[in-house]
Amino acid sequence: MKDRFVPIVSNQVVRLTLGLAVVVASPFVAARILQVGAPGWELILASVICWLPAVYLTDKYRHKYPQRFFTYLAASHLKAAGVMAFAALTLWLIVGSDVLPGKQLALTIVLITIVDALISSLRRRAQLPSGVARQEPAETPTPGRNGTTVEQDRIAVDSGAVLSRLDSQLSPALVDFLRANLPSSEGRESEVIVLDDIPPEKNGGGESGKAALLVGRTSLNRVSRLNLFLKYCTSQVGMGGYVAFRYTPLDEVYAQLRRRYPGVLYGPAYAAHFLWHRAIPKFPWVDKVYFSRPLSWIDRVVGGERRRNRVLSRAEAWGRLAFYGMEVVAEQVDGPERIILARRSGPPIENRKPSYYAVVALEKVGLDGERIRLHKVRSMYPFSEFLQKAIFESHGLSTTGKFKNDFRITEYGKLFRRHWIDELPGLFDWLRGDIKLVGMRATSPHFLSLYPQEFYDLYIQIKPGLIPPIFDESTGGFEKIVEVEQTYLQRYIEAPLRTDVQYFWYTFRDIFLRKVRSH
Repeated sequence: MKDRFVPIVSNQVVRLTLGLAVVVASPFVAARILQVGAPGWELILASVICWLPAVYLTDKYRHKYPQRFFTYLAASHLKAAGVMAFAALTLWLIVGSDVLPGKQLALTIVLITIVDALISSLRRRAQLPSGVARQEPAETPTPGRNGTTVEQDRIAVDSGAVLSRLDSQLSPALVDFLRANLPSSEGRESEVIVLDDIPPEKNGGGESGKAALLVGRTSLNRVSRLNLFLKYCTSQVGMGGYVAFRYTPLDEVYAQLRRRYPGVLYGPAYAAHFLWHRAIPKFPWVDKVYFSRPLSWIDRVVGGERRRNRVLSRAEAWGRLAFYGMEVVAEQVDGPERIILARRSGPPIENRKPSYYAVVALEKVGLDGERIRLHKVRSMYPFSEFLQKAIFESHGLSTTGKFKNDFRITEYGKLFRRHWIDELPGLFDWLRGDIKLVGMRATSPHFLSLYPQEFYDLYIQIKPGLIPPIFDESTGGFEKIVEVEQTYLQRYIEAPLRTDVQYFWYTFRDIFLRKVRSH
C-alpha cells in the first residue's frame, strides 16, 4: 500500500473556523504591508463573501485523495483562489474602488490563499483503505429474510392455481395477458392479491408477504403516492412472485394530445403539457406541493379525476419496478394503456437516490476505486439508471460505446447529449476535485465491469476527466473504445501533463474542426 496522508487538522468544523479566522485577519495584514490605514468593515465583509462560495464550490477543506496529498491540495486551493478572485473582481466592479480599494482587496485574496494552503499542508501519515473492490457482472446472493439468501428465500409459485384464482372483476384483456405470460410452474404458493391502492390500515407499511401474484387495478398514472404504493406491493409478493399493473405511456399521451390539438395547436398544447406535467414536478420541494392533496381540486376541474394523473414513460415505469426489486418479463398494448408483468428478483435498492429532478447525481467509480456521485442535466427519463444492466443484456453496445436501442433517453435528451449540455454540471464536480479537466469519462460500476481486469487496474489509478476522448460512428465497436481509452491511461501514467494537453487538443479538434457530436 502506498503512503497515505491526511491533514493534521482534519475536522471540517475546526478547519472552517481556522479558515474564517484567516479571512478576517488577512485584510489587516494586507493593510500593514501596503502601509495604509486599518481596513473598513466593507473590506472584511467582502473577503468573507468571496471566501464562502470558494469553500462550497471547491470543498477544499475535505481532503478526498490522501494518496496524492500535495497534488490535490494545490489543485483545490488554486481553484478556490480563482473563485475568490472572480468574486472579488465582480464586487469591485459593482461597488467601485471608493468602497473596496483594489490593491488591498487583491493582496487580501493572495494572503488568504497562501496562509490557508500552508495550514492545510500540515499532514500526518494514515492507514486508510485503498478503495472498494471491483463490481463483477455476475451477481452474488443477496441477503433475504432471517439471514437467508434471496435464492433460499424464493417461493415456489403454483401458476395453475394462481390463474384459477384471478379476480372476476379484472378485465378480460388483463386475465388473458396473465394466462399467456405467467410461466407454467408447480409449487406451494398460489395466493393472489388484487387491490386499487394501499389498504388504509397498511398506510404505515406492512409485513412482508409471500403472495404469488399481486394485481393492481388502478393505473399507475393515477396512484397518488406511487413510490409508497409500489413499495407496499413488492413487499407483499414473495421472491419469485409476480406483479401486474396498467399504465398509460408518455408516447400515447402525446398521441392523444396530437389528435385533440391538430396542426398549429399542437405546439402550444405540448409546451403547456410539458410545463405542467413534466417540468414543474421535477423541481425539489415543488413536486411535494404538486402531488399534495390540497391541489387535487385542479384535477377535478380539469379532468374530473380525484387523483393526480401523472405522466409515466415506459422507461420510468420499468425503472421504478427495478428500483423495488422487480424485473419486467412481459408487456402488452391494451388500447391506450399497457399491461406490464414483472417478477420479483431481488430486494429494493438501498442507499441510492433515484434520478428524478432536472439535475441528477449518478454513482460512478472514481480514483482509487472510490464511489463518487457526479452531476448531470438529466437526459434520460426518471429511474432509468436502474435499467442499465437489462438494456445491455438485451441490446448490447453501439460503435460509440452507447447502449443500442436505448428507450431511456428523452426527446430533448438527444439534443442535450449532441451538444454536451448534459455535461455542464460536471464543472461543479471538477471544482470540487472529484474529476480533473481532461481524462477518461467517469464510469458506472456496472459499465466498468464490462472492461477487462488490466483496464480496471489502470482506470482506478487516474482521476476521471470532464473532457474525454470523443467517439463517433467510425470508432469500430467496444473493443476499439477500450483500446483508445487504455492507450490514454497508459500515456497519462508515463507523462501526465503532456498527455492531457495532447488529448485536450484532440478533443478540441474533433468538436470544432471535425464537427464530431456526442450521441
